Amino acid sequence: MPKTRRKFTQCPNCGYTFKDTNNYCPNCGQENHDLNVPVKHLVAEFFEGTMHFDTKAWHTLKYLITKPGLLTEKFNTGQRASYVPPFRLYVFVSLIFFFVLALTTESSVKVAGQEQGEAKAILPGVTINANVADSLEQAADSAALTRLKQLQNTEQLKALSSGLQEDAFMTEFSEKFASFSSHGEESKQKLIKNLSFMMFLLMPFFALVLYLYYRKQDRNYVEHLMFSIHLHTFYFILLSVAMLLGKLFPALNLEAIVLAILVLYLYLALHQVYKQTYLRTLVSLLPIGFVYLLTLAVFFLGTVFVSVLLT
Repeated sequence: MPKTRRKFTQCPNCGYTFKDTNNYCPNCGQENHDLNVPVKHLVAEFFEGTMHFDTKAWHTLKYLITKPGLLTEKFNTGQRASYVPPFRLYVFVSLIFFFVLALTTESSVKVAGQEQGEAKAILPGVTINANVADSLEQAADSAALTRLKQLQNTEQLKALSSGLQEDAFMTEFSEKFASFSSHGEESKQKLIKNLSFMMFLLMPFFALVLYLYYRKQDRNYVEHLMFSIHLHTFYFILLSVAMLLGKLFPALNLEAIVLAILVLYLYLALHQVYKQTYLRTLVSLLPIGFVYLLTLAVFFLGTVFVSVLLT
């Protein structure tokens, strides 16, 4: 739908005399469009652009959700004008996902108690003792003194030096972990921010995995990257819906269903884009899925580790 323009005859910014075909000033770049009109015209123009965008977005989401891999195939064959660009779609959906994540999860790093020996909840399913930093520090000092008394030669000195460095690192990390756990909401937001960056790095890495696995098909890396972007965009949509349903209906156990949908979607998308038989696609799914899950686990643990160290 072309934009309805109210054109000037002369550029109000630099004075350039427009031609009938000029939508922008060739001299200064300002848009040739008069905004000095009644509010009702601006409102009508806004809805005109919004409805056009919504139509494109609707077609994009429809194919993304109901036709695994078809949107990627259309993009790779040059059918792009009718759909939202992959990067823009991913950014928009990921912003919604991390917003929903922040709303639906309780503070993932918080103190459960302050009394001596009382446990603290750090991450779901993980607890530490309230005075763990002090205990570790005392244990490290005690161990170091004991070994110091037993020294008899240079080799033991070197071994002790290495051990003390390890003890110092563990003590420092424990202190940072305790500090990370004591700043509940702040730590949660930091972790979510780092997770968004992690997922942004994961997409091109997964595309590289696909590029290496399907190298005999002689496809460009960008084609695999578009597949990875669309795949993770769908994953974000599915997980956002699952988190909202879990928040509204706490009794629902959606983990198995979500996992099944994730695997099925990847399988169908691989079949659609890479044009292998269903059996061959199933065989390909096993190593690709294993490498993906392993990479995701490593990236996640690395993100938590870095988040703690940067505390």
